[in-house]
Amino acid sequence: MSIEGKTIDKWITDARRAGLVGAAGFDAAAASGEKAAALLFPGSVKQKNGTVYALLKVPGASSGGPAFSWDRALGIFGPSAAFSGFEGEVVEIAGSGGGNPAKALFASLDHVNAAALRRALPFTAPSPLASSAVTFGAGDRLGVAGAGHLRVMSRYQASPVLAQQSVRELDLTGRDYAQVLDASTWSVFQEGYDRPWGADGDHLKTEDWVRTALQIGFTRITADVSDYIRHEYAGAADAAVLEAYDRLERGYRRRIEDTYLPLKVDLDTGETVSFSQEVLARTALIYAQAIEHALRLYRAGVAVKGEGAFDFELSVDETETPTTPEAHVFVVLESRHLGMKVGSLAPRFVGEFQKGIDYIGDLKAFQQTFATHAALARKFGCRISVHSGSDKFSVFPIVGELTRGRYHIKTAGTFWLEAMKIIAAQEPALYRKLHQAALERFHKATSYYMVTTNLENVPSLDGLQDQQLPGLFDNPDARQLIHITYGELLRDEALGLAFFQGLHRHIETYWSAVEKHTENHLRTLGVKESDNGR
Repeated sequence: MSIEGKTIDKWITDARRAGLVGAAGFDAAAASGEKAAALLFPGSVKQKNGTVYALLKVPGASSGGPAFSWDRALGIFGPSAAFSGFEGEVVEIAGSGGGNPAKALFASLDHVNAAALRRALPFTAPSPLASSAVTFGAGDRLGVAGAGHLRVMSRYQASPVLAQQSVRELDLTGRDYAQVLDASTWSVFQEGYDRPWGADGDHLKTEDWVRTALQIGFTRITADVSDYIRHEYAGAADAAVLEAYDRLERGYRRRIEDTYLPLKVDLDTGETVSFSQEVLARTALIYAQAIEHALRLYRAGVAVKGEGAFDFELSVDETETPTTPEAHVFVVLESRHLGMKVGSLAPRFVGEFQKGIDYIGDLKAFQQTFATHAALARKFGCRISVHSGSDKFSVFPIVGELTRGRYHIKTAGTFWLEAMKIIAAQEPALYRKLHQAALERFHKATSYYMVTTNLENVPSLDGLQDQQLPGLFDNPDARQLIHITYGELLRDEALGLAFFQGLHRHIETYWSAVEKHTENHLRTLGVKESDNGR
């Protein structure tokens, strides 16, 4: 999508007045000045091979969709050769002393230009994060929260996984993986974040989706094998389990019996994990098919990227069955036997990790069982992964301490909630419309998410003054109401557009809220601040 000539002309005129553009073209030294802040994001200014790249503030510039229409444009200032691969409007901004015109390209924030920027400035592209001790999945469902995430992540010893979306989230938000990745690229560029960051194809269940995510440029796959976990065997009687086990292929049974029945896994906690015949039979019946499917997903990824060129997480958390220590051992060792390089494992922990609220369950039981999973992860050289980690503040200290500072945590919807909280505070009339729509569509949204929300505990808006609306987000049932209805609201053309326009009017306030909320997560987890503040 092109940017109108009059819009470009106005920006250039204002840039000359601010000292950004002179006789020799763009003056990068002036980009940090007070006047320049109204015309560009100072952190985005990068010089490479005689070319300057910057994210410009250009009122009226658009990228074709409400989530990306933030009055921003890419500016490239330099020789014409630097514009190769980009699409936009090329203009002369000044005549240099040598008689050669200084040129600039004004480009929309679309997919073609995001891909070209990732080639020109590699720090704007994601990378695998296997060497990072702590990785933090930000899960920006809206495509506009990245600046807030990066402003705080730059101060802590953790690597952000900015682009983190499941197929379900893509369907509910009407986005695709290219848009998700591009939004993160523009945020990284805007903030000048030059540390490694990741992009996660989250909870992928099919080989096609694994290939799609990696081909677009994602660097991490979370393999969801929940459809193949036979949880019915978890509660079956011993006799029924052994009978079903005897029907498995004889060679397979002989191999796993030879491997696991004599096995004793000694942990640094003083525990030892071992298998009885019944436990091995039950574990194999529950997880064997899931591991086979994980192998199909892994091989699809290897076919695209190559061995070791992407992070691979195996998720067994989307089930009603808590992961036993024996299951943890079995899943990891069987994966190794099949040639999978599993970087992290997401077990199903005891208790409930519901969306947008704190942990529900016995904290002592969680601590005891989590300690064993963390020790197993250390034993096998894997990272433990905590899913639905948004706002689980009561368990964060346990996670940070017992993993000894090596883990992955996924957050997501909490930053949508922060956006809605901003709307409640700044645009109360709009919030009331969104809230009412959420109530009307709540039961449809429960087909996507399992929650225990009691709508009777959500106060009626009729009894609340405008200034009381942000307080709804301190109510767990109200939080879940808004949390799981995001798709129903955003897919409504009128409501979705009104939401994004309202958030746009308060975008800096939103980024500050995201920054503060993310820092609350990191601090509670015990993540250390960076020594150099970066």
